[in-house]
Amino acid sequence: MILEDKVYGEEEIREDVLIDLINSPALERLKGVSQFGMPKEYYHLDGFSRYEHSLGALILLRRLNADLNEQIAGLLHDVSHTAFSHVVDWLIGDPTKEDYQDSIHEEMIRDSEIPEILGRSGFDYRKLSDIESFSLLEKPAPSLCVDRLDYAIREFPLRERKELSDKIISDLIVKNGQMAFKNVRIAEIFARGYAKLQRDHWAGDETRARYYLLTNALKIAIDKRVISLNDLKSKNDEEILNLLIQDSDNEILTFLELLRNGFKIRRSVEGIELKKKFRYIDPEVSVNGFLKPLSAILPDYKKFLDSEKQNSKLYPRIEILEKENEHRTIF
Repeated sequence: MILEDKVYGEEEIREDVLIDLINSPALERLKGVSQFGMPKEYYHLDGFSRYEHSLGALILLRRLNADLNEQIAGLLHDVSHTAFSHVVDWLIGDPTKEDYQDSIHEEMIRDSEIPEILGRSGFDYRKLSDIESFSLLEKPAPSLCVDRLDYAIREFPLRERKELSDKIISDLIVKNGQMAFKNVRIAEIFARGYAKLQRDHWAGDETRARYYLLTNALKIAIDKRVISLNDLKSKNDEEILNLLIQDSDNEILTFLELLRNGFKIRRSVEGIELKKKFRYIDPEVSVNGFLKPLSAILPDYKKFLDSEKQNSKLYPRIEILEKENEHRTIF
């Protein structure tokens, strides 16, 4: 099997277990689950799927010479995402942690065809479900890891992505099971780019507003039994949206129309406070054979990071207004 990836290029996969997993229904479902929380028709940015990110994590782990166990864990690390990804944390989880999918990861794998696929090749799904045991794939924030690097680099500006990604990937090393950069400048470029994504997108005003609107639609749909939590676990974004539209509930359709047609946002002390997870990174850099966090090498980056952390505690209240009438507040 040849994978074609817009970040890493071609990657040949020969291992039967990986090929079978890539073709499994559990992975196929992720083609319809947006990384950004909703399809582009309902979002302000054109994104990518959890499937693309999962394959990207696999490819990057292979480039870093991770063993097959960690490659499988990387490929499977997002199969527990429900439809609409982290929007579910606004429904039943905690939007400041965004970890609902972690809490159901082993359960989602167990209840799928994955254990049977893994068993044929002698792998135990329980061991591979423990993502935190794989140090290249996943590390506690703010360390560098494959998961954080892949989803961030996919959002770097299109005209710069190939050049940037090539520089970043070629600068990576593995030391004592830890992913790090060789060059301080490359580490800083990635770290500041990551912070910009957090500020302008992941916790931006429009993202928070859109999560709020979709969450309201989903809450109504669950209360009226149009959909269930199990539907969110088993279906993709479009399948759930089709159920919402077919039901023709006016309240639900109002929220969906706002997402499709657009709205205005105004910061106001009278607005609603919408919290979201603070994502930040302080990547390790190899210096004279030792790994040091970037903030310990560059005082300016430490000041920058401290400022970002402080600012993250402030969630500007926002009002959501009609697109054609910026004086009429909807929420």
